[in-house]
This record gives sequence, structure tokens and C-alpha cells, in this order.
Amino acid sequence: MRIDPEKGSVHLSIRELAGFRWAPSPSSLSAGPWRAALGQRWHEAAQEQTRSSLPEARFEVPVEAAWRHRQWTFHLKGRIDQVLPMDEYWLIREVKTVRTPLPADKSILLEAYFDYFAQVAGYLAISRILPEYNDHAFRAQLQFINIDDGTVQNIDLEPPEEAYFTQQLDALLPYLEDRLSASKRLHDLTIQPAFATLRPGQADLLERLDTASNESKYILLQAPTGFGKTGIALQYALEKMKSGHYQRCIYLTSKSTGQWQAIRQIQAMTGSNLRHIQMRNRAEHSIESPAHTCSGDSRCDQDAEHAWQSAGLYPPELFSEGTLSIENTKRLGTEHGLCPYALTRACLPFAEIWIADSNYLFAPSVRNVFFSATNFDPATTLLIIDEAHNLPSRAADALSNDLPDGELLFALDALAEAGASRRLQSIGRELSHRIAALTQSGAIPTNARYELLDLCEDFQRTLLQERIDYRSAQPFALELAWRVAETAQKLAQPEGSYLHWTPRRGILRSTCLDPAKWIEQCLNEFGGSLLMSATLDPISEFIEACGLENNRPAVAQGQAPWREQAYDVAIDCRVDTRLKQRDRHYQTTAATAAYLVAHSPGQPIVVFFSAYQYAEAVNHYLEALQPGIRIARQERGSNQQEQTEFIEQSLLTADALFLILGSSYAEGIDQLGGRVHTAMVVGPALPEVNAVQEARMDAHTSASREAAFRAAYIVPAMRRIHQALGRLVRAPGQSARILLHGKRFAEPAYGEELAPEYRAEEMIHNETDLLCWLEKEPPSRATD
Repeated sequence: MRIDPEKGSVHLSIRELAGFRWAPSPSSLSAGPWRAALGQRWHEAAQEQTRSSLPEARFEVPVEAAWRHRQWTFHLKGRIDQVLPMDEYWLIREVKTVRTPLPADKSILLEAYFDYFAQVAGYLAISRILPEYNDHAFRAQLQFINIDDGTVQNIDLEPPEEAYFTQQLDALLPYLEDRLSASKRLHDLTIQPAFATLRPGQADLLERLDTASNESKYILLQAPTGFGKTGIALQYALEKMKSGHYQRCIYLTSKSTGQWQAIRQIQAMTGSNLRHIQMRNRAEHSIESPAHTCSGDSRCDQDAEHAWQSAGLYPPELFSEGTLSIENTKRLGTEHGLCPYALTRACLPFAEIWIADSNYLFAPSVRNVFFSATNFDPATTLLIIDEAHNLPSRAADALSNDLPDGELLFALDALAEAGASRRLQSIGRELSHRIAALTQSGAIPTNARYELLDLCEDFQRTLLQERIDYRSAQPFALELAWRVAETAQKLAQPEGSYLHWTPRRGILRSTCLDPAKWIEQCLNEFGGSLLMSATLDPISEFIEACGLENNRPAVAQGQAPWREQAYDVAIDCRVDTRLKQRDRHYQTTAATAAYLVAHSPGQPIVVFFSAYQYAEAVNHYLEALQPGIRIARQERGSNQQEQTEFIEQSLLTADALFLILGSSYAEGIDQLGGRVHTAMVVGPALPEVNAVQEARMDAHTSASREAAFRAAYIVPAMRRIHQALGRLVRAPGQSARILLHGKRFAEPAYGEELAPEYRAEEMIHNETDLLCWLEKEPPSRATD
């Protein structure tokens, strides 16, 4: 659907019009593309049968017309399955495949498939006004085919049912009027500047973004942490939307802290004059109440439409102060017996800005949440991706999957209860047996891969022929069954696309090694894309990792002159932090942390580690060495609120904070700037050496082993360090003293990857060097 509010026109397909509804639609429990493939085969069989009995019949007939209704012009188009010339009229027949037992009473079919009736009514109405059909009378018919047993039932459209077409036009009008109002609000919007006073470099970046948008539809924005990227990007987006370049903006970030920051910025800049909505996951929407208890899967949505209609909800009225918060959706769900997740999805079309996790675009299993939303047109949407340095790894994770042998057996039992054949169960059990027999190692042997591919493909082919009762089947079982089909596709990919391996007994894992084509495919759909981070460097490699080499992205670099002298950095060459050597230096690392604490009176220090076990070991040594030092060590699995509370409490009560590089504490917490002036980075935090990293090195485009190691290990490690250190200096006047603890930092392969402001001025070779460096006059500090 494409709406032009100024012209009072809307372009959409007749099928889209027929399926429009205010209420949330039930999530499909069937099989997406696999179900569509089976339906297509029945369509082709129906064509052949019609062609044999009526050679003059026409198939897949395109129709297109403008239809004036009230104050709007509807530009409608579609493709009729069959047009049959009869003696006194032409019959429009729409073929629909269903799993409902046939024959069925018409009232049952009408209730279950109203949009099918409305669709064929639309084809009938359009055909009657087309000039090429002036001499013909028309009637319409639905042909239902049960895909399990092939039973066919024809339902003629009666004259009263022809009104379903105009009924759907009327149903769409309030939404069109809402979009007209939204367009006017956007046109009249007063955008508050992102910052009352611009810092050095911010005005230049805003100007550069404007020129960059004329150079490419892909913009890479790189600016230091604390520069104000979120505000700058949203000001750019709002101005582009106000000027008519885009109708919607999607803001994606993998960290919830970034989402809340964007929401606060939007509210500060637009007040309640522009609607925005945050799309969180099912678990965060979950409720348990007398009226509705969430199941955590698609079963939760099955009664959503009925509950919505009973409650008489009108989406625009659900927004408060420009947004629909997750707290309000839970309240509404509790009151009206609605799944809050389904409610949020239903309200997406009524918001101009969507804030969400990057998986909603790059994970095939959930991207339909956005792409099925009414009036979502990526071509008229600006996409902003924050923390874009994580995009290649996040996209690779989204394309990867696990196939556990035990879960597959449970799924087969559940499918058997829903009518799965013995053949499907037999193939599935053999597949489970083969997975269980795999040994934990690197890539599975080639012969085992082909055996697994054969079994997965057999399972997929058989599944397409199954007469499973999808309505009674458990969603987890269906999801796992179709994951087998997805695994077949992954196993069939060329070498170097996926690593198929066994991380532990009983699991076949297919890990995507290069998501570049998928990322480019996803980004290419949008009218514009703004990818931003403090750590896109090396930019040429980031461009390649996102598949954008041939698209010539424009680069907008934010300069922060106030950071140039803000860091005092030294490299501690006394210790070796490699995995097999680090335990020999635990005492030195602990003693060094104690020295830093002693030279930072009244202010805590931060020590960044590569792993939890490393932090725990040094913690024990430091407690033994200096029992009076108060240490706050990051724990695993904390949510955003717990992280914030931990940092705030630790800054007030601890002498040293032990944080993990790459975690949300190190990359998603913005509370350290100006409050911590001394930090130590314990080793370069290289990614874990495992089968995936080795496979990525083998698949690297360079023939040089050193270049492959740099890309797979050193560059990601330095990005983690940049992310952590950037959060210590977030504003003019702030400063930090940094000790890079580990002799590898002095090696050119590592040191040259550090940003200029983090390159060391001094080398520490002994305790005396350390004390001399600590006793120097520290960098100037911001006043509290």
C-alpha cells in the first residue's frame, strides 16, 4: 500500500484491500514459503483441470483500475486466477487452498475466510468497469481446495456479497484519514533542535549528512561515543520526513539502552506531535491475567481479532503523549483479554517512527512483523541502524540455526498427535539419530554433511505432502519441523557460506560465515539507510562485510576536537594476557589494579577484562593482596535496570569496577563519562578461538594468514576496546588515564589498530615506570 495524502490517493492490491482490518490478524501456524509452494501446486493442478474442460479459459489475468470512493481515489490492481467464458457471462474464479474440511457450510467458510470473499468481490467490481470488458456480464466464484485430500468446493458469490468490496473500502477510510492527519502533523511539525547548544563538530556533521544524502542512499555515520549521534541522526531524519523525503523512520539498535535513548530524544524533539512505537519481543509483552495468559508463541494471537472487536478498540486513541508504551499494552491486554504483543503489532501502521531490535529486519523468522504491517513501504522509509558495527555479526547470528536431536524427537511426537505420517516420523527419527552420532569437533565430515542433507530434503518433501492439523499442532513442533527444511537449504549452500558443526553432542549447528549478501538485500529495499557507530573503522572492511562495495556509500565523519588531548595512555609490557600465560601474571594484574586505586582517591577505577573467569580470578588475588579494596564485579545475565543500578551503586560505594569487554556494561552504559578518570584494559580481548573463527579465517578473501587473523580476531577486539574507552570521555572537559595492560598492545599488529587518541605515549617495563606514570600530573578533568 502506498498512500499519497496530499493527492487523496492510495495504491494497493485488491488482495491487500480485502485483507485490511483494524484488529490484529492471527499469526499463521503453517509454514510460510513451504505452505505457499504446496498451494501453488494445487493452483497449477486446478488450472490444468479447467483448461482441459474449457480451453478458452484465461489464467492469471491482470486487472488494474482507479476507483473513486468518497474523497479518495483507489488505484487498485490484482491478478485473477481464472476467467472462464460461459454462454451468457464470464465467470471470475479465485482459487484458494485451505485445510478446512470440505465440503463446508458457506457461513463457516465466510467466517473463516472473509477476505477471500472480499477479494473476489473486488475483482468482480473492477472487471465491470474496465473498457475492454464493456460487452460482457460477469459473475464471481470462489473455488476452495483442501490441500490435504484435494476436495474441491465451489461457492458462487451472491449479489448481497458483492458489497464486501465497498465494505472494505469503507473500512479503510478511517485509516486513510488518520494518515492524512499524520501527514499534516508532520508537515506542520516544529522540530526542537537535538541540542540547545551545538558542540564543536555537530553542526558540521549535520551539514555533511545533508550533502551525503545526495551522494548515496547509503550513509555511514561515524562519530565518537558521547558526540550526540542519536540526536544528530534523529534531527536529520525528522527534517527529511518533514520535507516529504520519507513517510516513516525505523530506528534499529541491538541494545535496549540505545532504544530508550532514541525514545527520549524523539519525545524531546517532537513532544506528542509525532507517533512513535517501540516493538519489543513477546517475552517482554507477556501477561498472566484472568482474561488472558500469554503462551509465548503464536497460539497467543488466535483470539486476538475477536477480543479486539469485543473491546471496540481504535488504534489512534491508544496512543498517549505520542506513543503506545509496553506498560499500556499490558494494561489493555489485561483488561480486554488481548495479547499485548499482538496489540502492539496492530498499532504499528499508526506510528511514524518504529524503534526496535535489529532482528526485526535481519532475522528471517521475525521480519514479517514489519513487512506484514499495513502501509509499510520500505521505499518511502528511512532506516537508521545504531551500533552498526555489530550488524554483520548480528545478521550472521540471525541466519544461523541449531537442530538439536532431543528437541526434534519431542517435536515428532507432537506432530504425530497432529496427524503426521509414520514416514515423516521415521525420517525425522533417523535424522535425530544421525545428529546424536556426530562428535564434538570442527566442521562435520563431507560425507556426513551429504547424508544429513539427504535426510533433511526427504523430510522437507514429505512434510509438504503431510495432512497435519496445523490448528492443533503445537507451534514449537511446527517451528522445529520447518527448521529442518531451512537446514536443508543451508547444507546445500556452497562451501564457505556456512559452517556445519557440532558445538556439543546432540546439536547440529549451521553458522553463517558471510551475511554480506543478505545485509545488502535487506538494506536495498529502503529509500535510505543511515548506519552509525563510534567504531565503523576500518570502514572499507565494514562496507565489504555489509555487501555494499558496489553501492558506494557516503561517509559522514563526526570530528570531536575536544577528545584529542583527553586521554593519557600507557602500555604495560610486563604481563602476557594470552589464555595459557595469564595465570602466571594474576598477582601482577591485581597489584597493578591496587596501584591504580591508590592513585585515584575518592573516585573508582574501571578494569575491563576479556572474560568473566579472568575477572573473577584477579578479583580473588586482589582481595588477598588488599582486603580493604571494595570491588564491584559485573555479573552475568542482568537486565537494563539491574545494569543501571549496579553502575550507579558501584560508582558510589566501590573502589574498582570489574567489567567485561563486549558486554552491555562496557558498550551500552553511558554513566561513566566524567565520573571515572582511571581505567585499565586487561589484554586485547580477542574473540574465542573456535571452529567458527577458524572457518572465517579459511573463508577470508585474502590469501594472507596474517590478514585473515587481523580480520577475524584483531579488528573485533579493538572495536570492543574502542567502545569501552569511548564511554569514559563523552563531553568537552572530560578526561581519562588509560593503562593498556598486556605486552601485545605494544606489537604493531595491535597498536596500529588503536584509534589515534588511544595510542600510548609511554611504555611500562617495571614497577618504577608504573609509579612514575601514575604520579605524573593527570589530564585536566571536568568540574563536577
